[in-house]
Amino acid sequence: MTRELTLLDLLKLVRRWWWVLVFCPVLAAGTAYFVSSAMTPIYRATTTLLVEQSQVPGSTQYNDILAAERLTRTYSQLAQSRPVLEETIQRLSLPLTPDELEEAVEVAAIQNTQLIQIAVRDPSPQRAAAIANTIAQVFIDRIEQQQRLQTGSSRQELQKSIEDTKARIDELSARIADLEARPDASSATVQAELAGLRSQLNQAQTTYSALLEADQRMALAEAQARSRVSVAVEAVPPERPVAPRILLNTGLAGLLGLALGFGLVLVAGYLDDTVKTSEDVQRLTGRAALGIVPRYQTNSSLATLRQPQSLPSESYRALRTNLQFALAGHDVKTLLVTSPRPGDGKSTTLANLAVVLAQGGQNIIVVDADLRKPAQHRLFPGLANRSGLTSLLLAGEEIDVEPYLRPTPVANLRVLTSGPLPPNPPDLLSSPRFAEVLQQLRERADLVLLDTPPLTLSDPLVVASRADAVLLVTLAGRTRSAELVRAVEALAPTPARLLGVVVNAVQLEQEGYYYYYYEYAPPPNDDGTTRQPRGLKALLSRRQDSSASESASSR
Repeated sequence: MTRELTLLDLLKLVRRWWWVLVFCPVLAAGTAYFVSSAMTPIYRATTTLLVEQSQVPGSTQYNDILAAERLTRTYSQLAQSRPVLEETIQRLSLPLTPDELEEAVEVAAIQNTQLIQIAVRDPSPQRAAAIANTIAQVFIDRIEQQQRLQTGSSRQELQKSIEDTKARIDELSARIADLEARPDASSATVQAELAGLRSQLNQAQTTYSALLEADQRMALAEAQARSRVSVAVEAVPPERPVAPRILLNTGLAGLLGLALGFGLVLVAGYLDDTVKTSEDVQRLTGRAALGIVPRYQTNSSLATLRQPQSLPSESYRALRTNLQFALAGHDVKTLLVTSPRPGDGKSTTLANLAVVLAQGGQNIIVVDADLRKPAQHRLFPGLANRSGLTSLLLAGEEIDVEPYLRPTPVANLRVLTSGPLPPNPPDLLSSPRFAEVLQQLRERADLVLLDTPPLTLSDPLVVASRADAVLLVTLAGRTRSAELVRAVEALAPTPARLLGVVVNAVQLEQEGYYYYYYEYAPPPNDDGTTRQPRGLKALLSRRQDSSASESASSR
């Protein structure tokens, strides 16, 4: 059974599970710190390349800038290609494979610029810088080589044509000079030959001029198309590692641990359906708790005798007052005290309630009707259990309860112990003799308190059929909501009226309860010194969660 958590519930969870909220962050942060400290430091060296797209002077346009940026992004992908990495490994003689080197290299184009960053991560700062610079140089060499290969063949053919034409011009010029120097240069035959050579020379010169112009245009086109990559910032060995980031890892782990702690606390609170407060009792049974008994520490379970001015004693007196209000106007002579499950502290609660009722002037008889695990003879000092309730029920003579009632150190309080344990408790408790015993006890007391086994057995239901009222005792943080609901449903068909529920062994500070009452002034010691006051301040100064307190509150 789960329920929605309110803000008050969350505050109570934090107060109760504060150590989880401390332990989880400390554990996570400590683990992250030691793990990070044990890791090998990694250094990061960065080389920056500048990609320049050649332009005609005075003609730079927006499209040219965009083209340069696209070229930069393209080069950023080529800079970490496998051929570049393989040549880098070869130049530096690195003990790495191309795949391993690729994992250590990060190449990225800086947005809206013509810059490329080549970052290398390595345990050695010197080697990280050397790898970054070498990758940059290998990439630049490969780009220049590729550009030369693209334009070299066409330029070479053009240059050859220019050289051939120049040689033809020289040859024609020489032949013309030779003919002009001949004695018969004025003859018609020589003049005709000279005219033909001059025509060929003019044609060759025209071709030569066209080839030179084509060469200039090609050179200009190459200059416009060629891009230049250069090192803008050379990598240097870094001084500080980039990983592990011990402080950051520790802080993040602490925050994650805190989140995990909150998650665990919320899950615990959401799934925790145990009865811890009066509000839980109100939600499950429709009525507020009749009493809230704090967890306490004492050498005896009878805090009302050992520590009459203590906070537990005050809580039992408050229970007595609430019980008297609940009994007002009702003829209740027998009150059955039971619990939904074993270990909820019903016997201790009954014994302390009997003490404060007797101290209030009522004639009280306690009957230990728990014929399986009786406890009342151990709670009250000086009581033996050689005879008791079973002796009365099994005796053949006429019933007389008076000889079996044991006195206690408290006036007006007597106890009928269980006696020897029988093999068939339900049969004895449902017998007519038990009804006669209860009738005699009613005549001798203002109120008879019946201690029975928990409702996991049939014994309390048998007794409830003969009792006037029932008081349920739950153990804070242990009794589950479903168990309390089943207990109330189990008692519903019986004639006994359910007076209310007592929440036992409550952690006051965790559940948000605050009790204020006056501390009494104790008498001085024999030597004249002042005794330490007892009360709320003294009780809260001691830890309430010791094992002794748990055993005392759960009997």
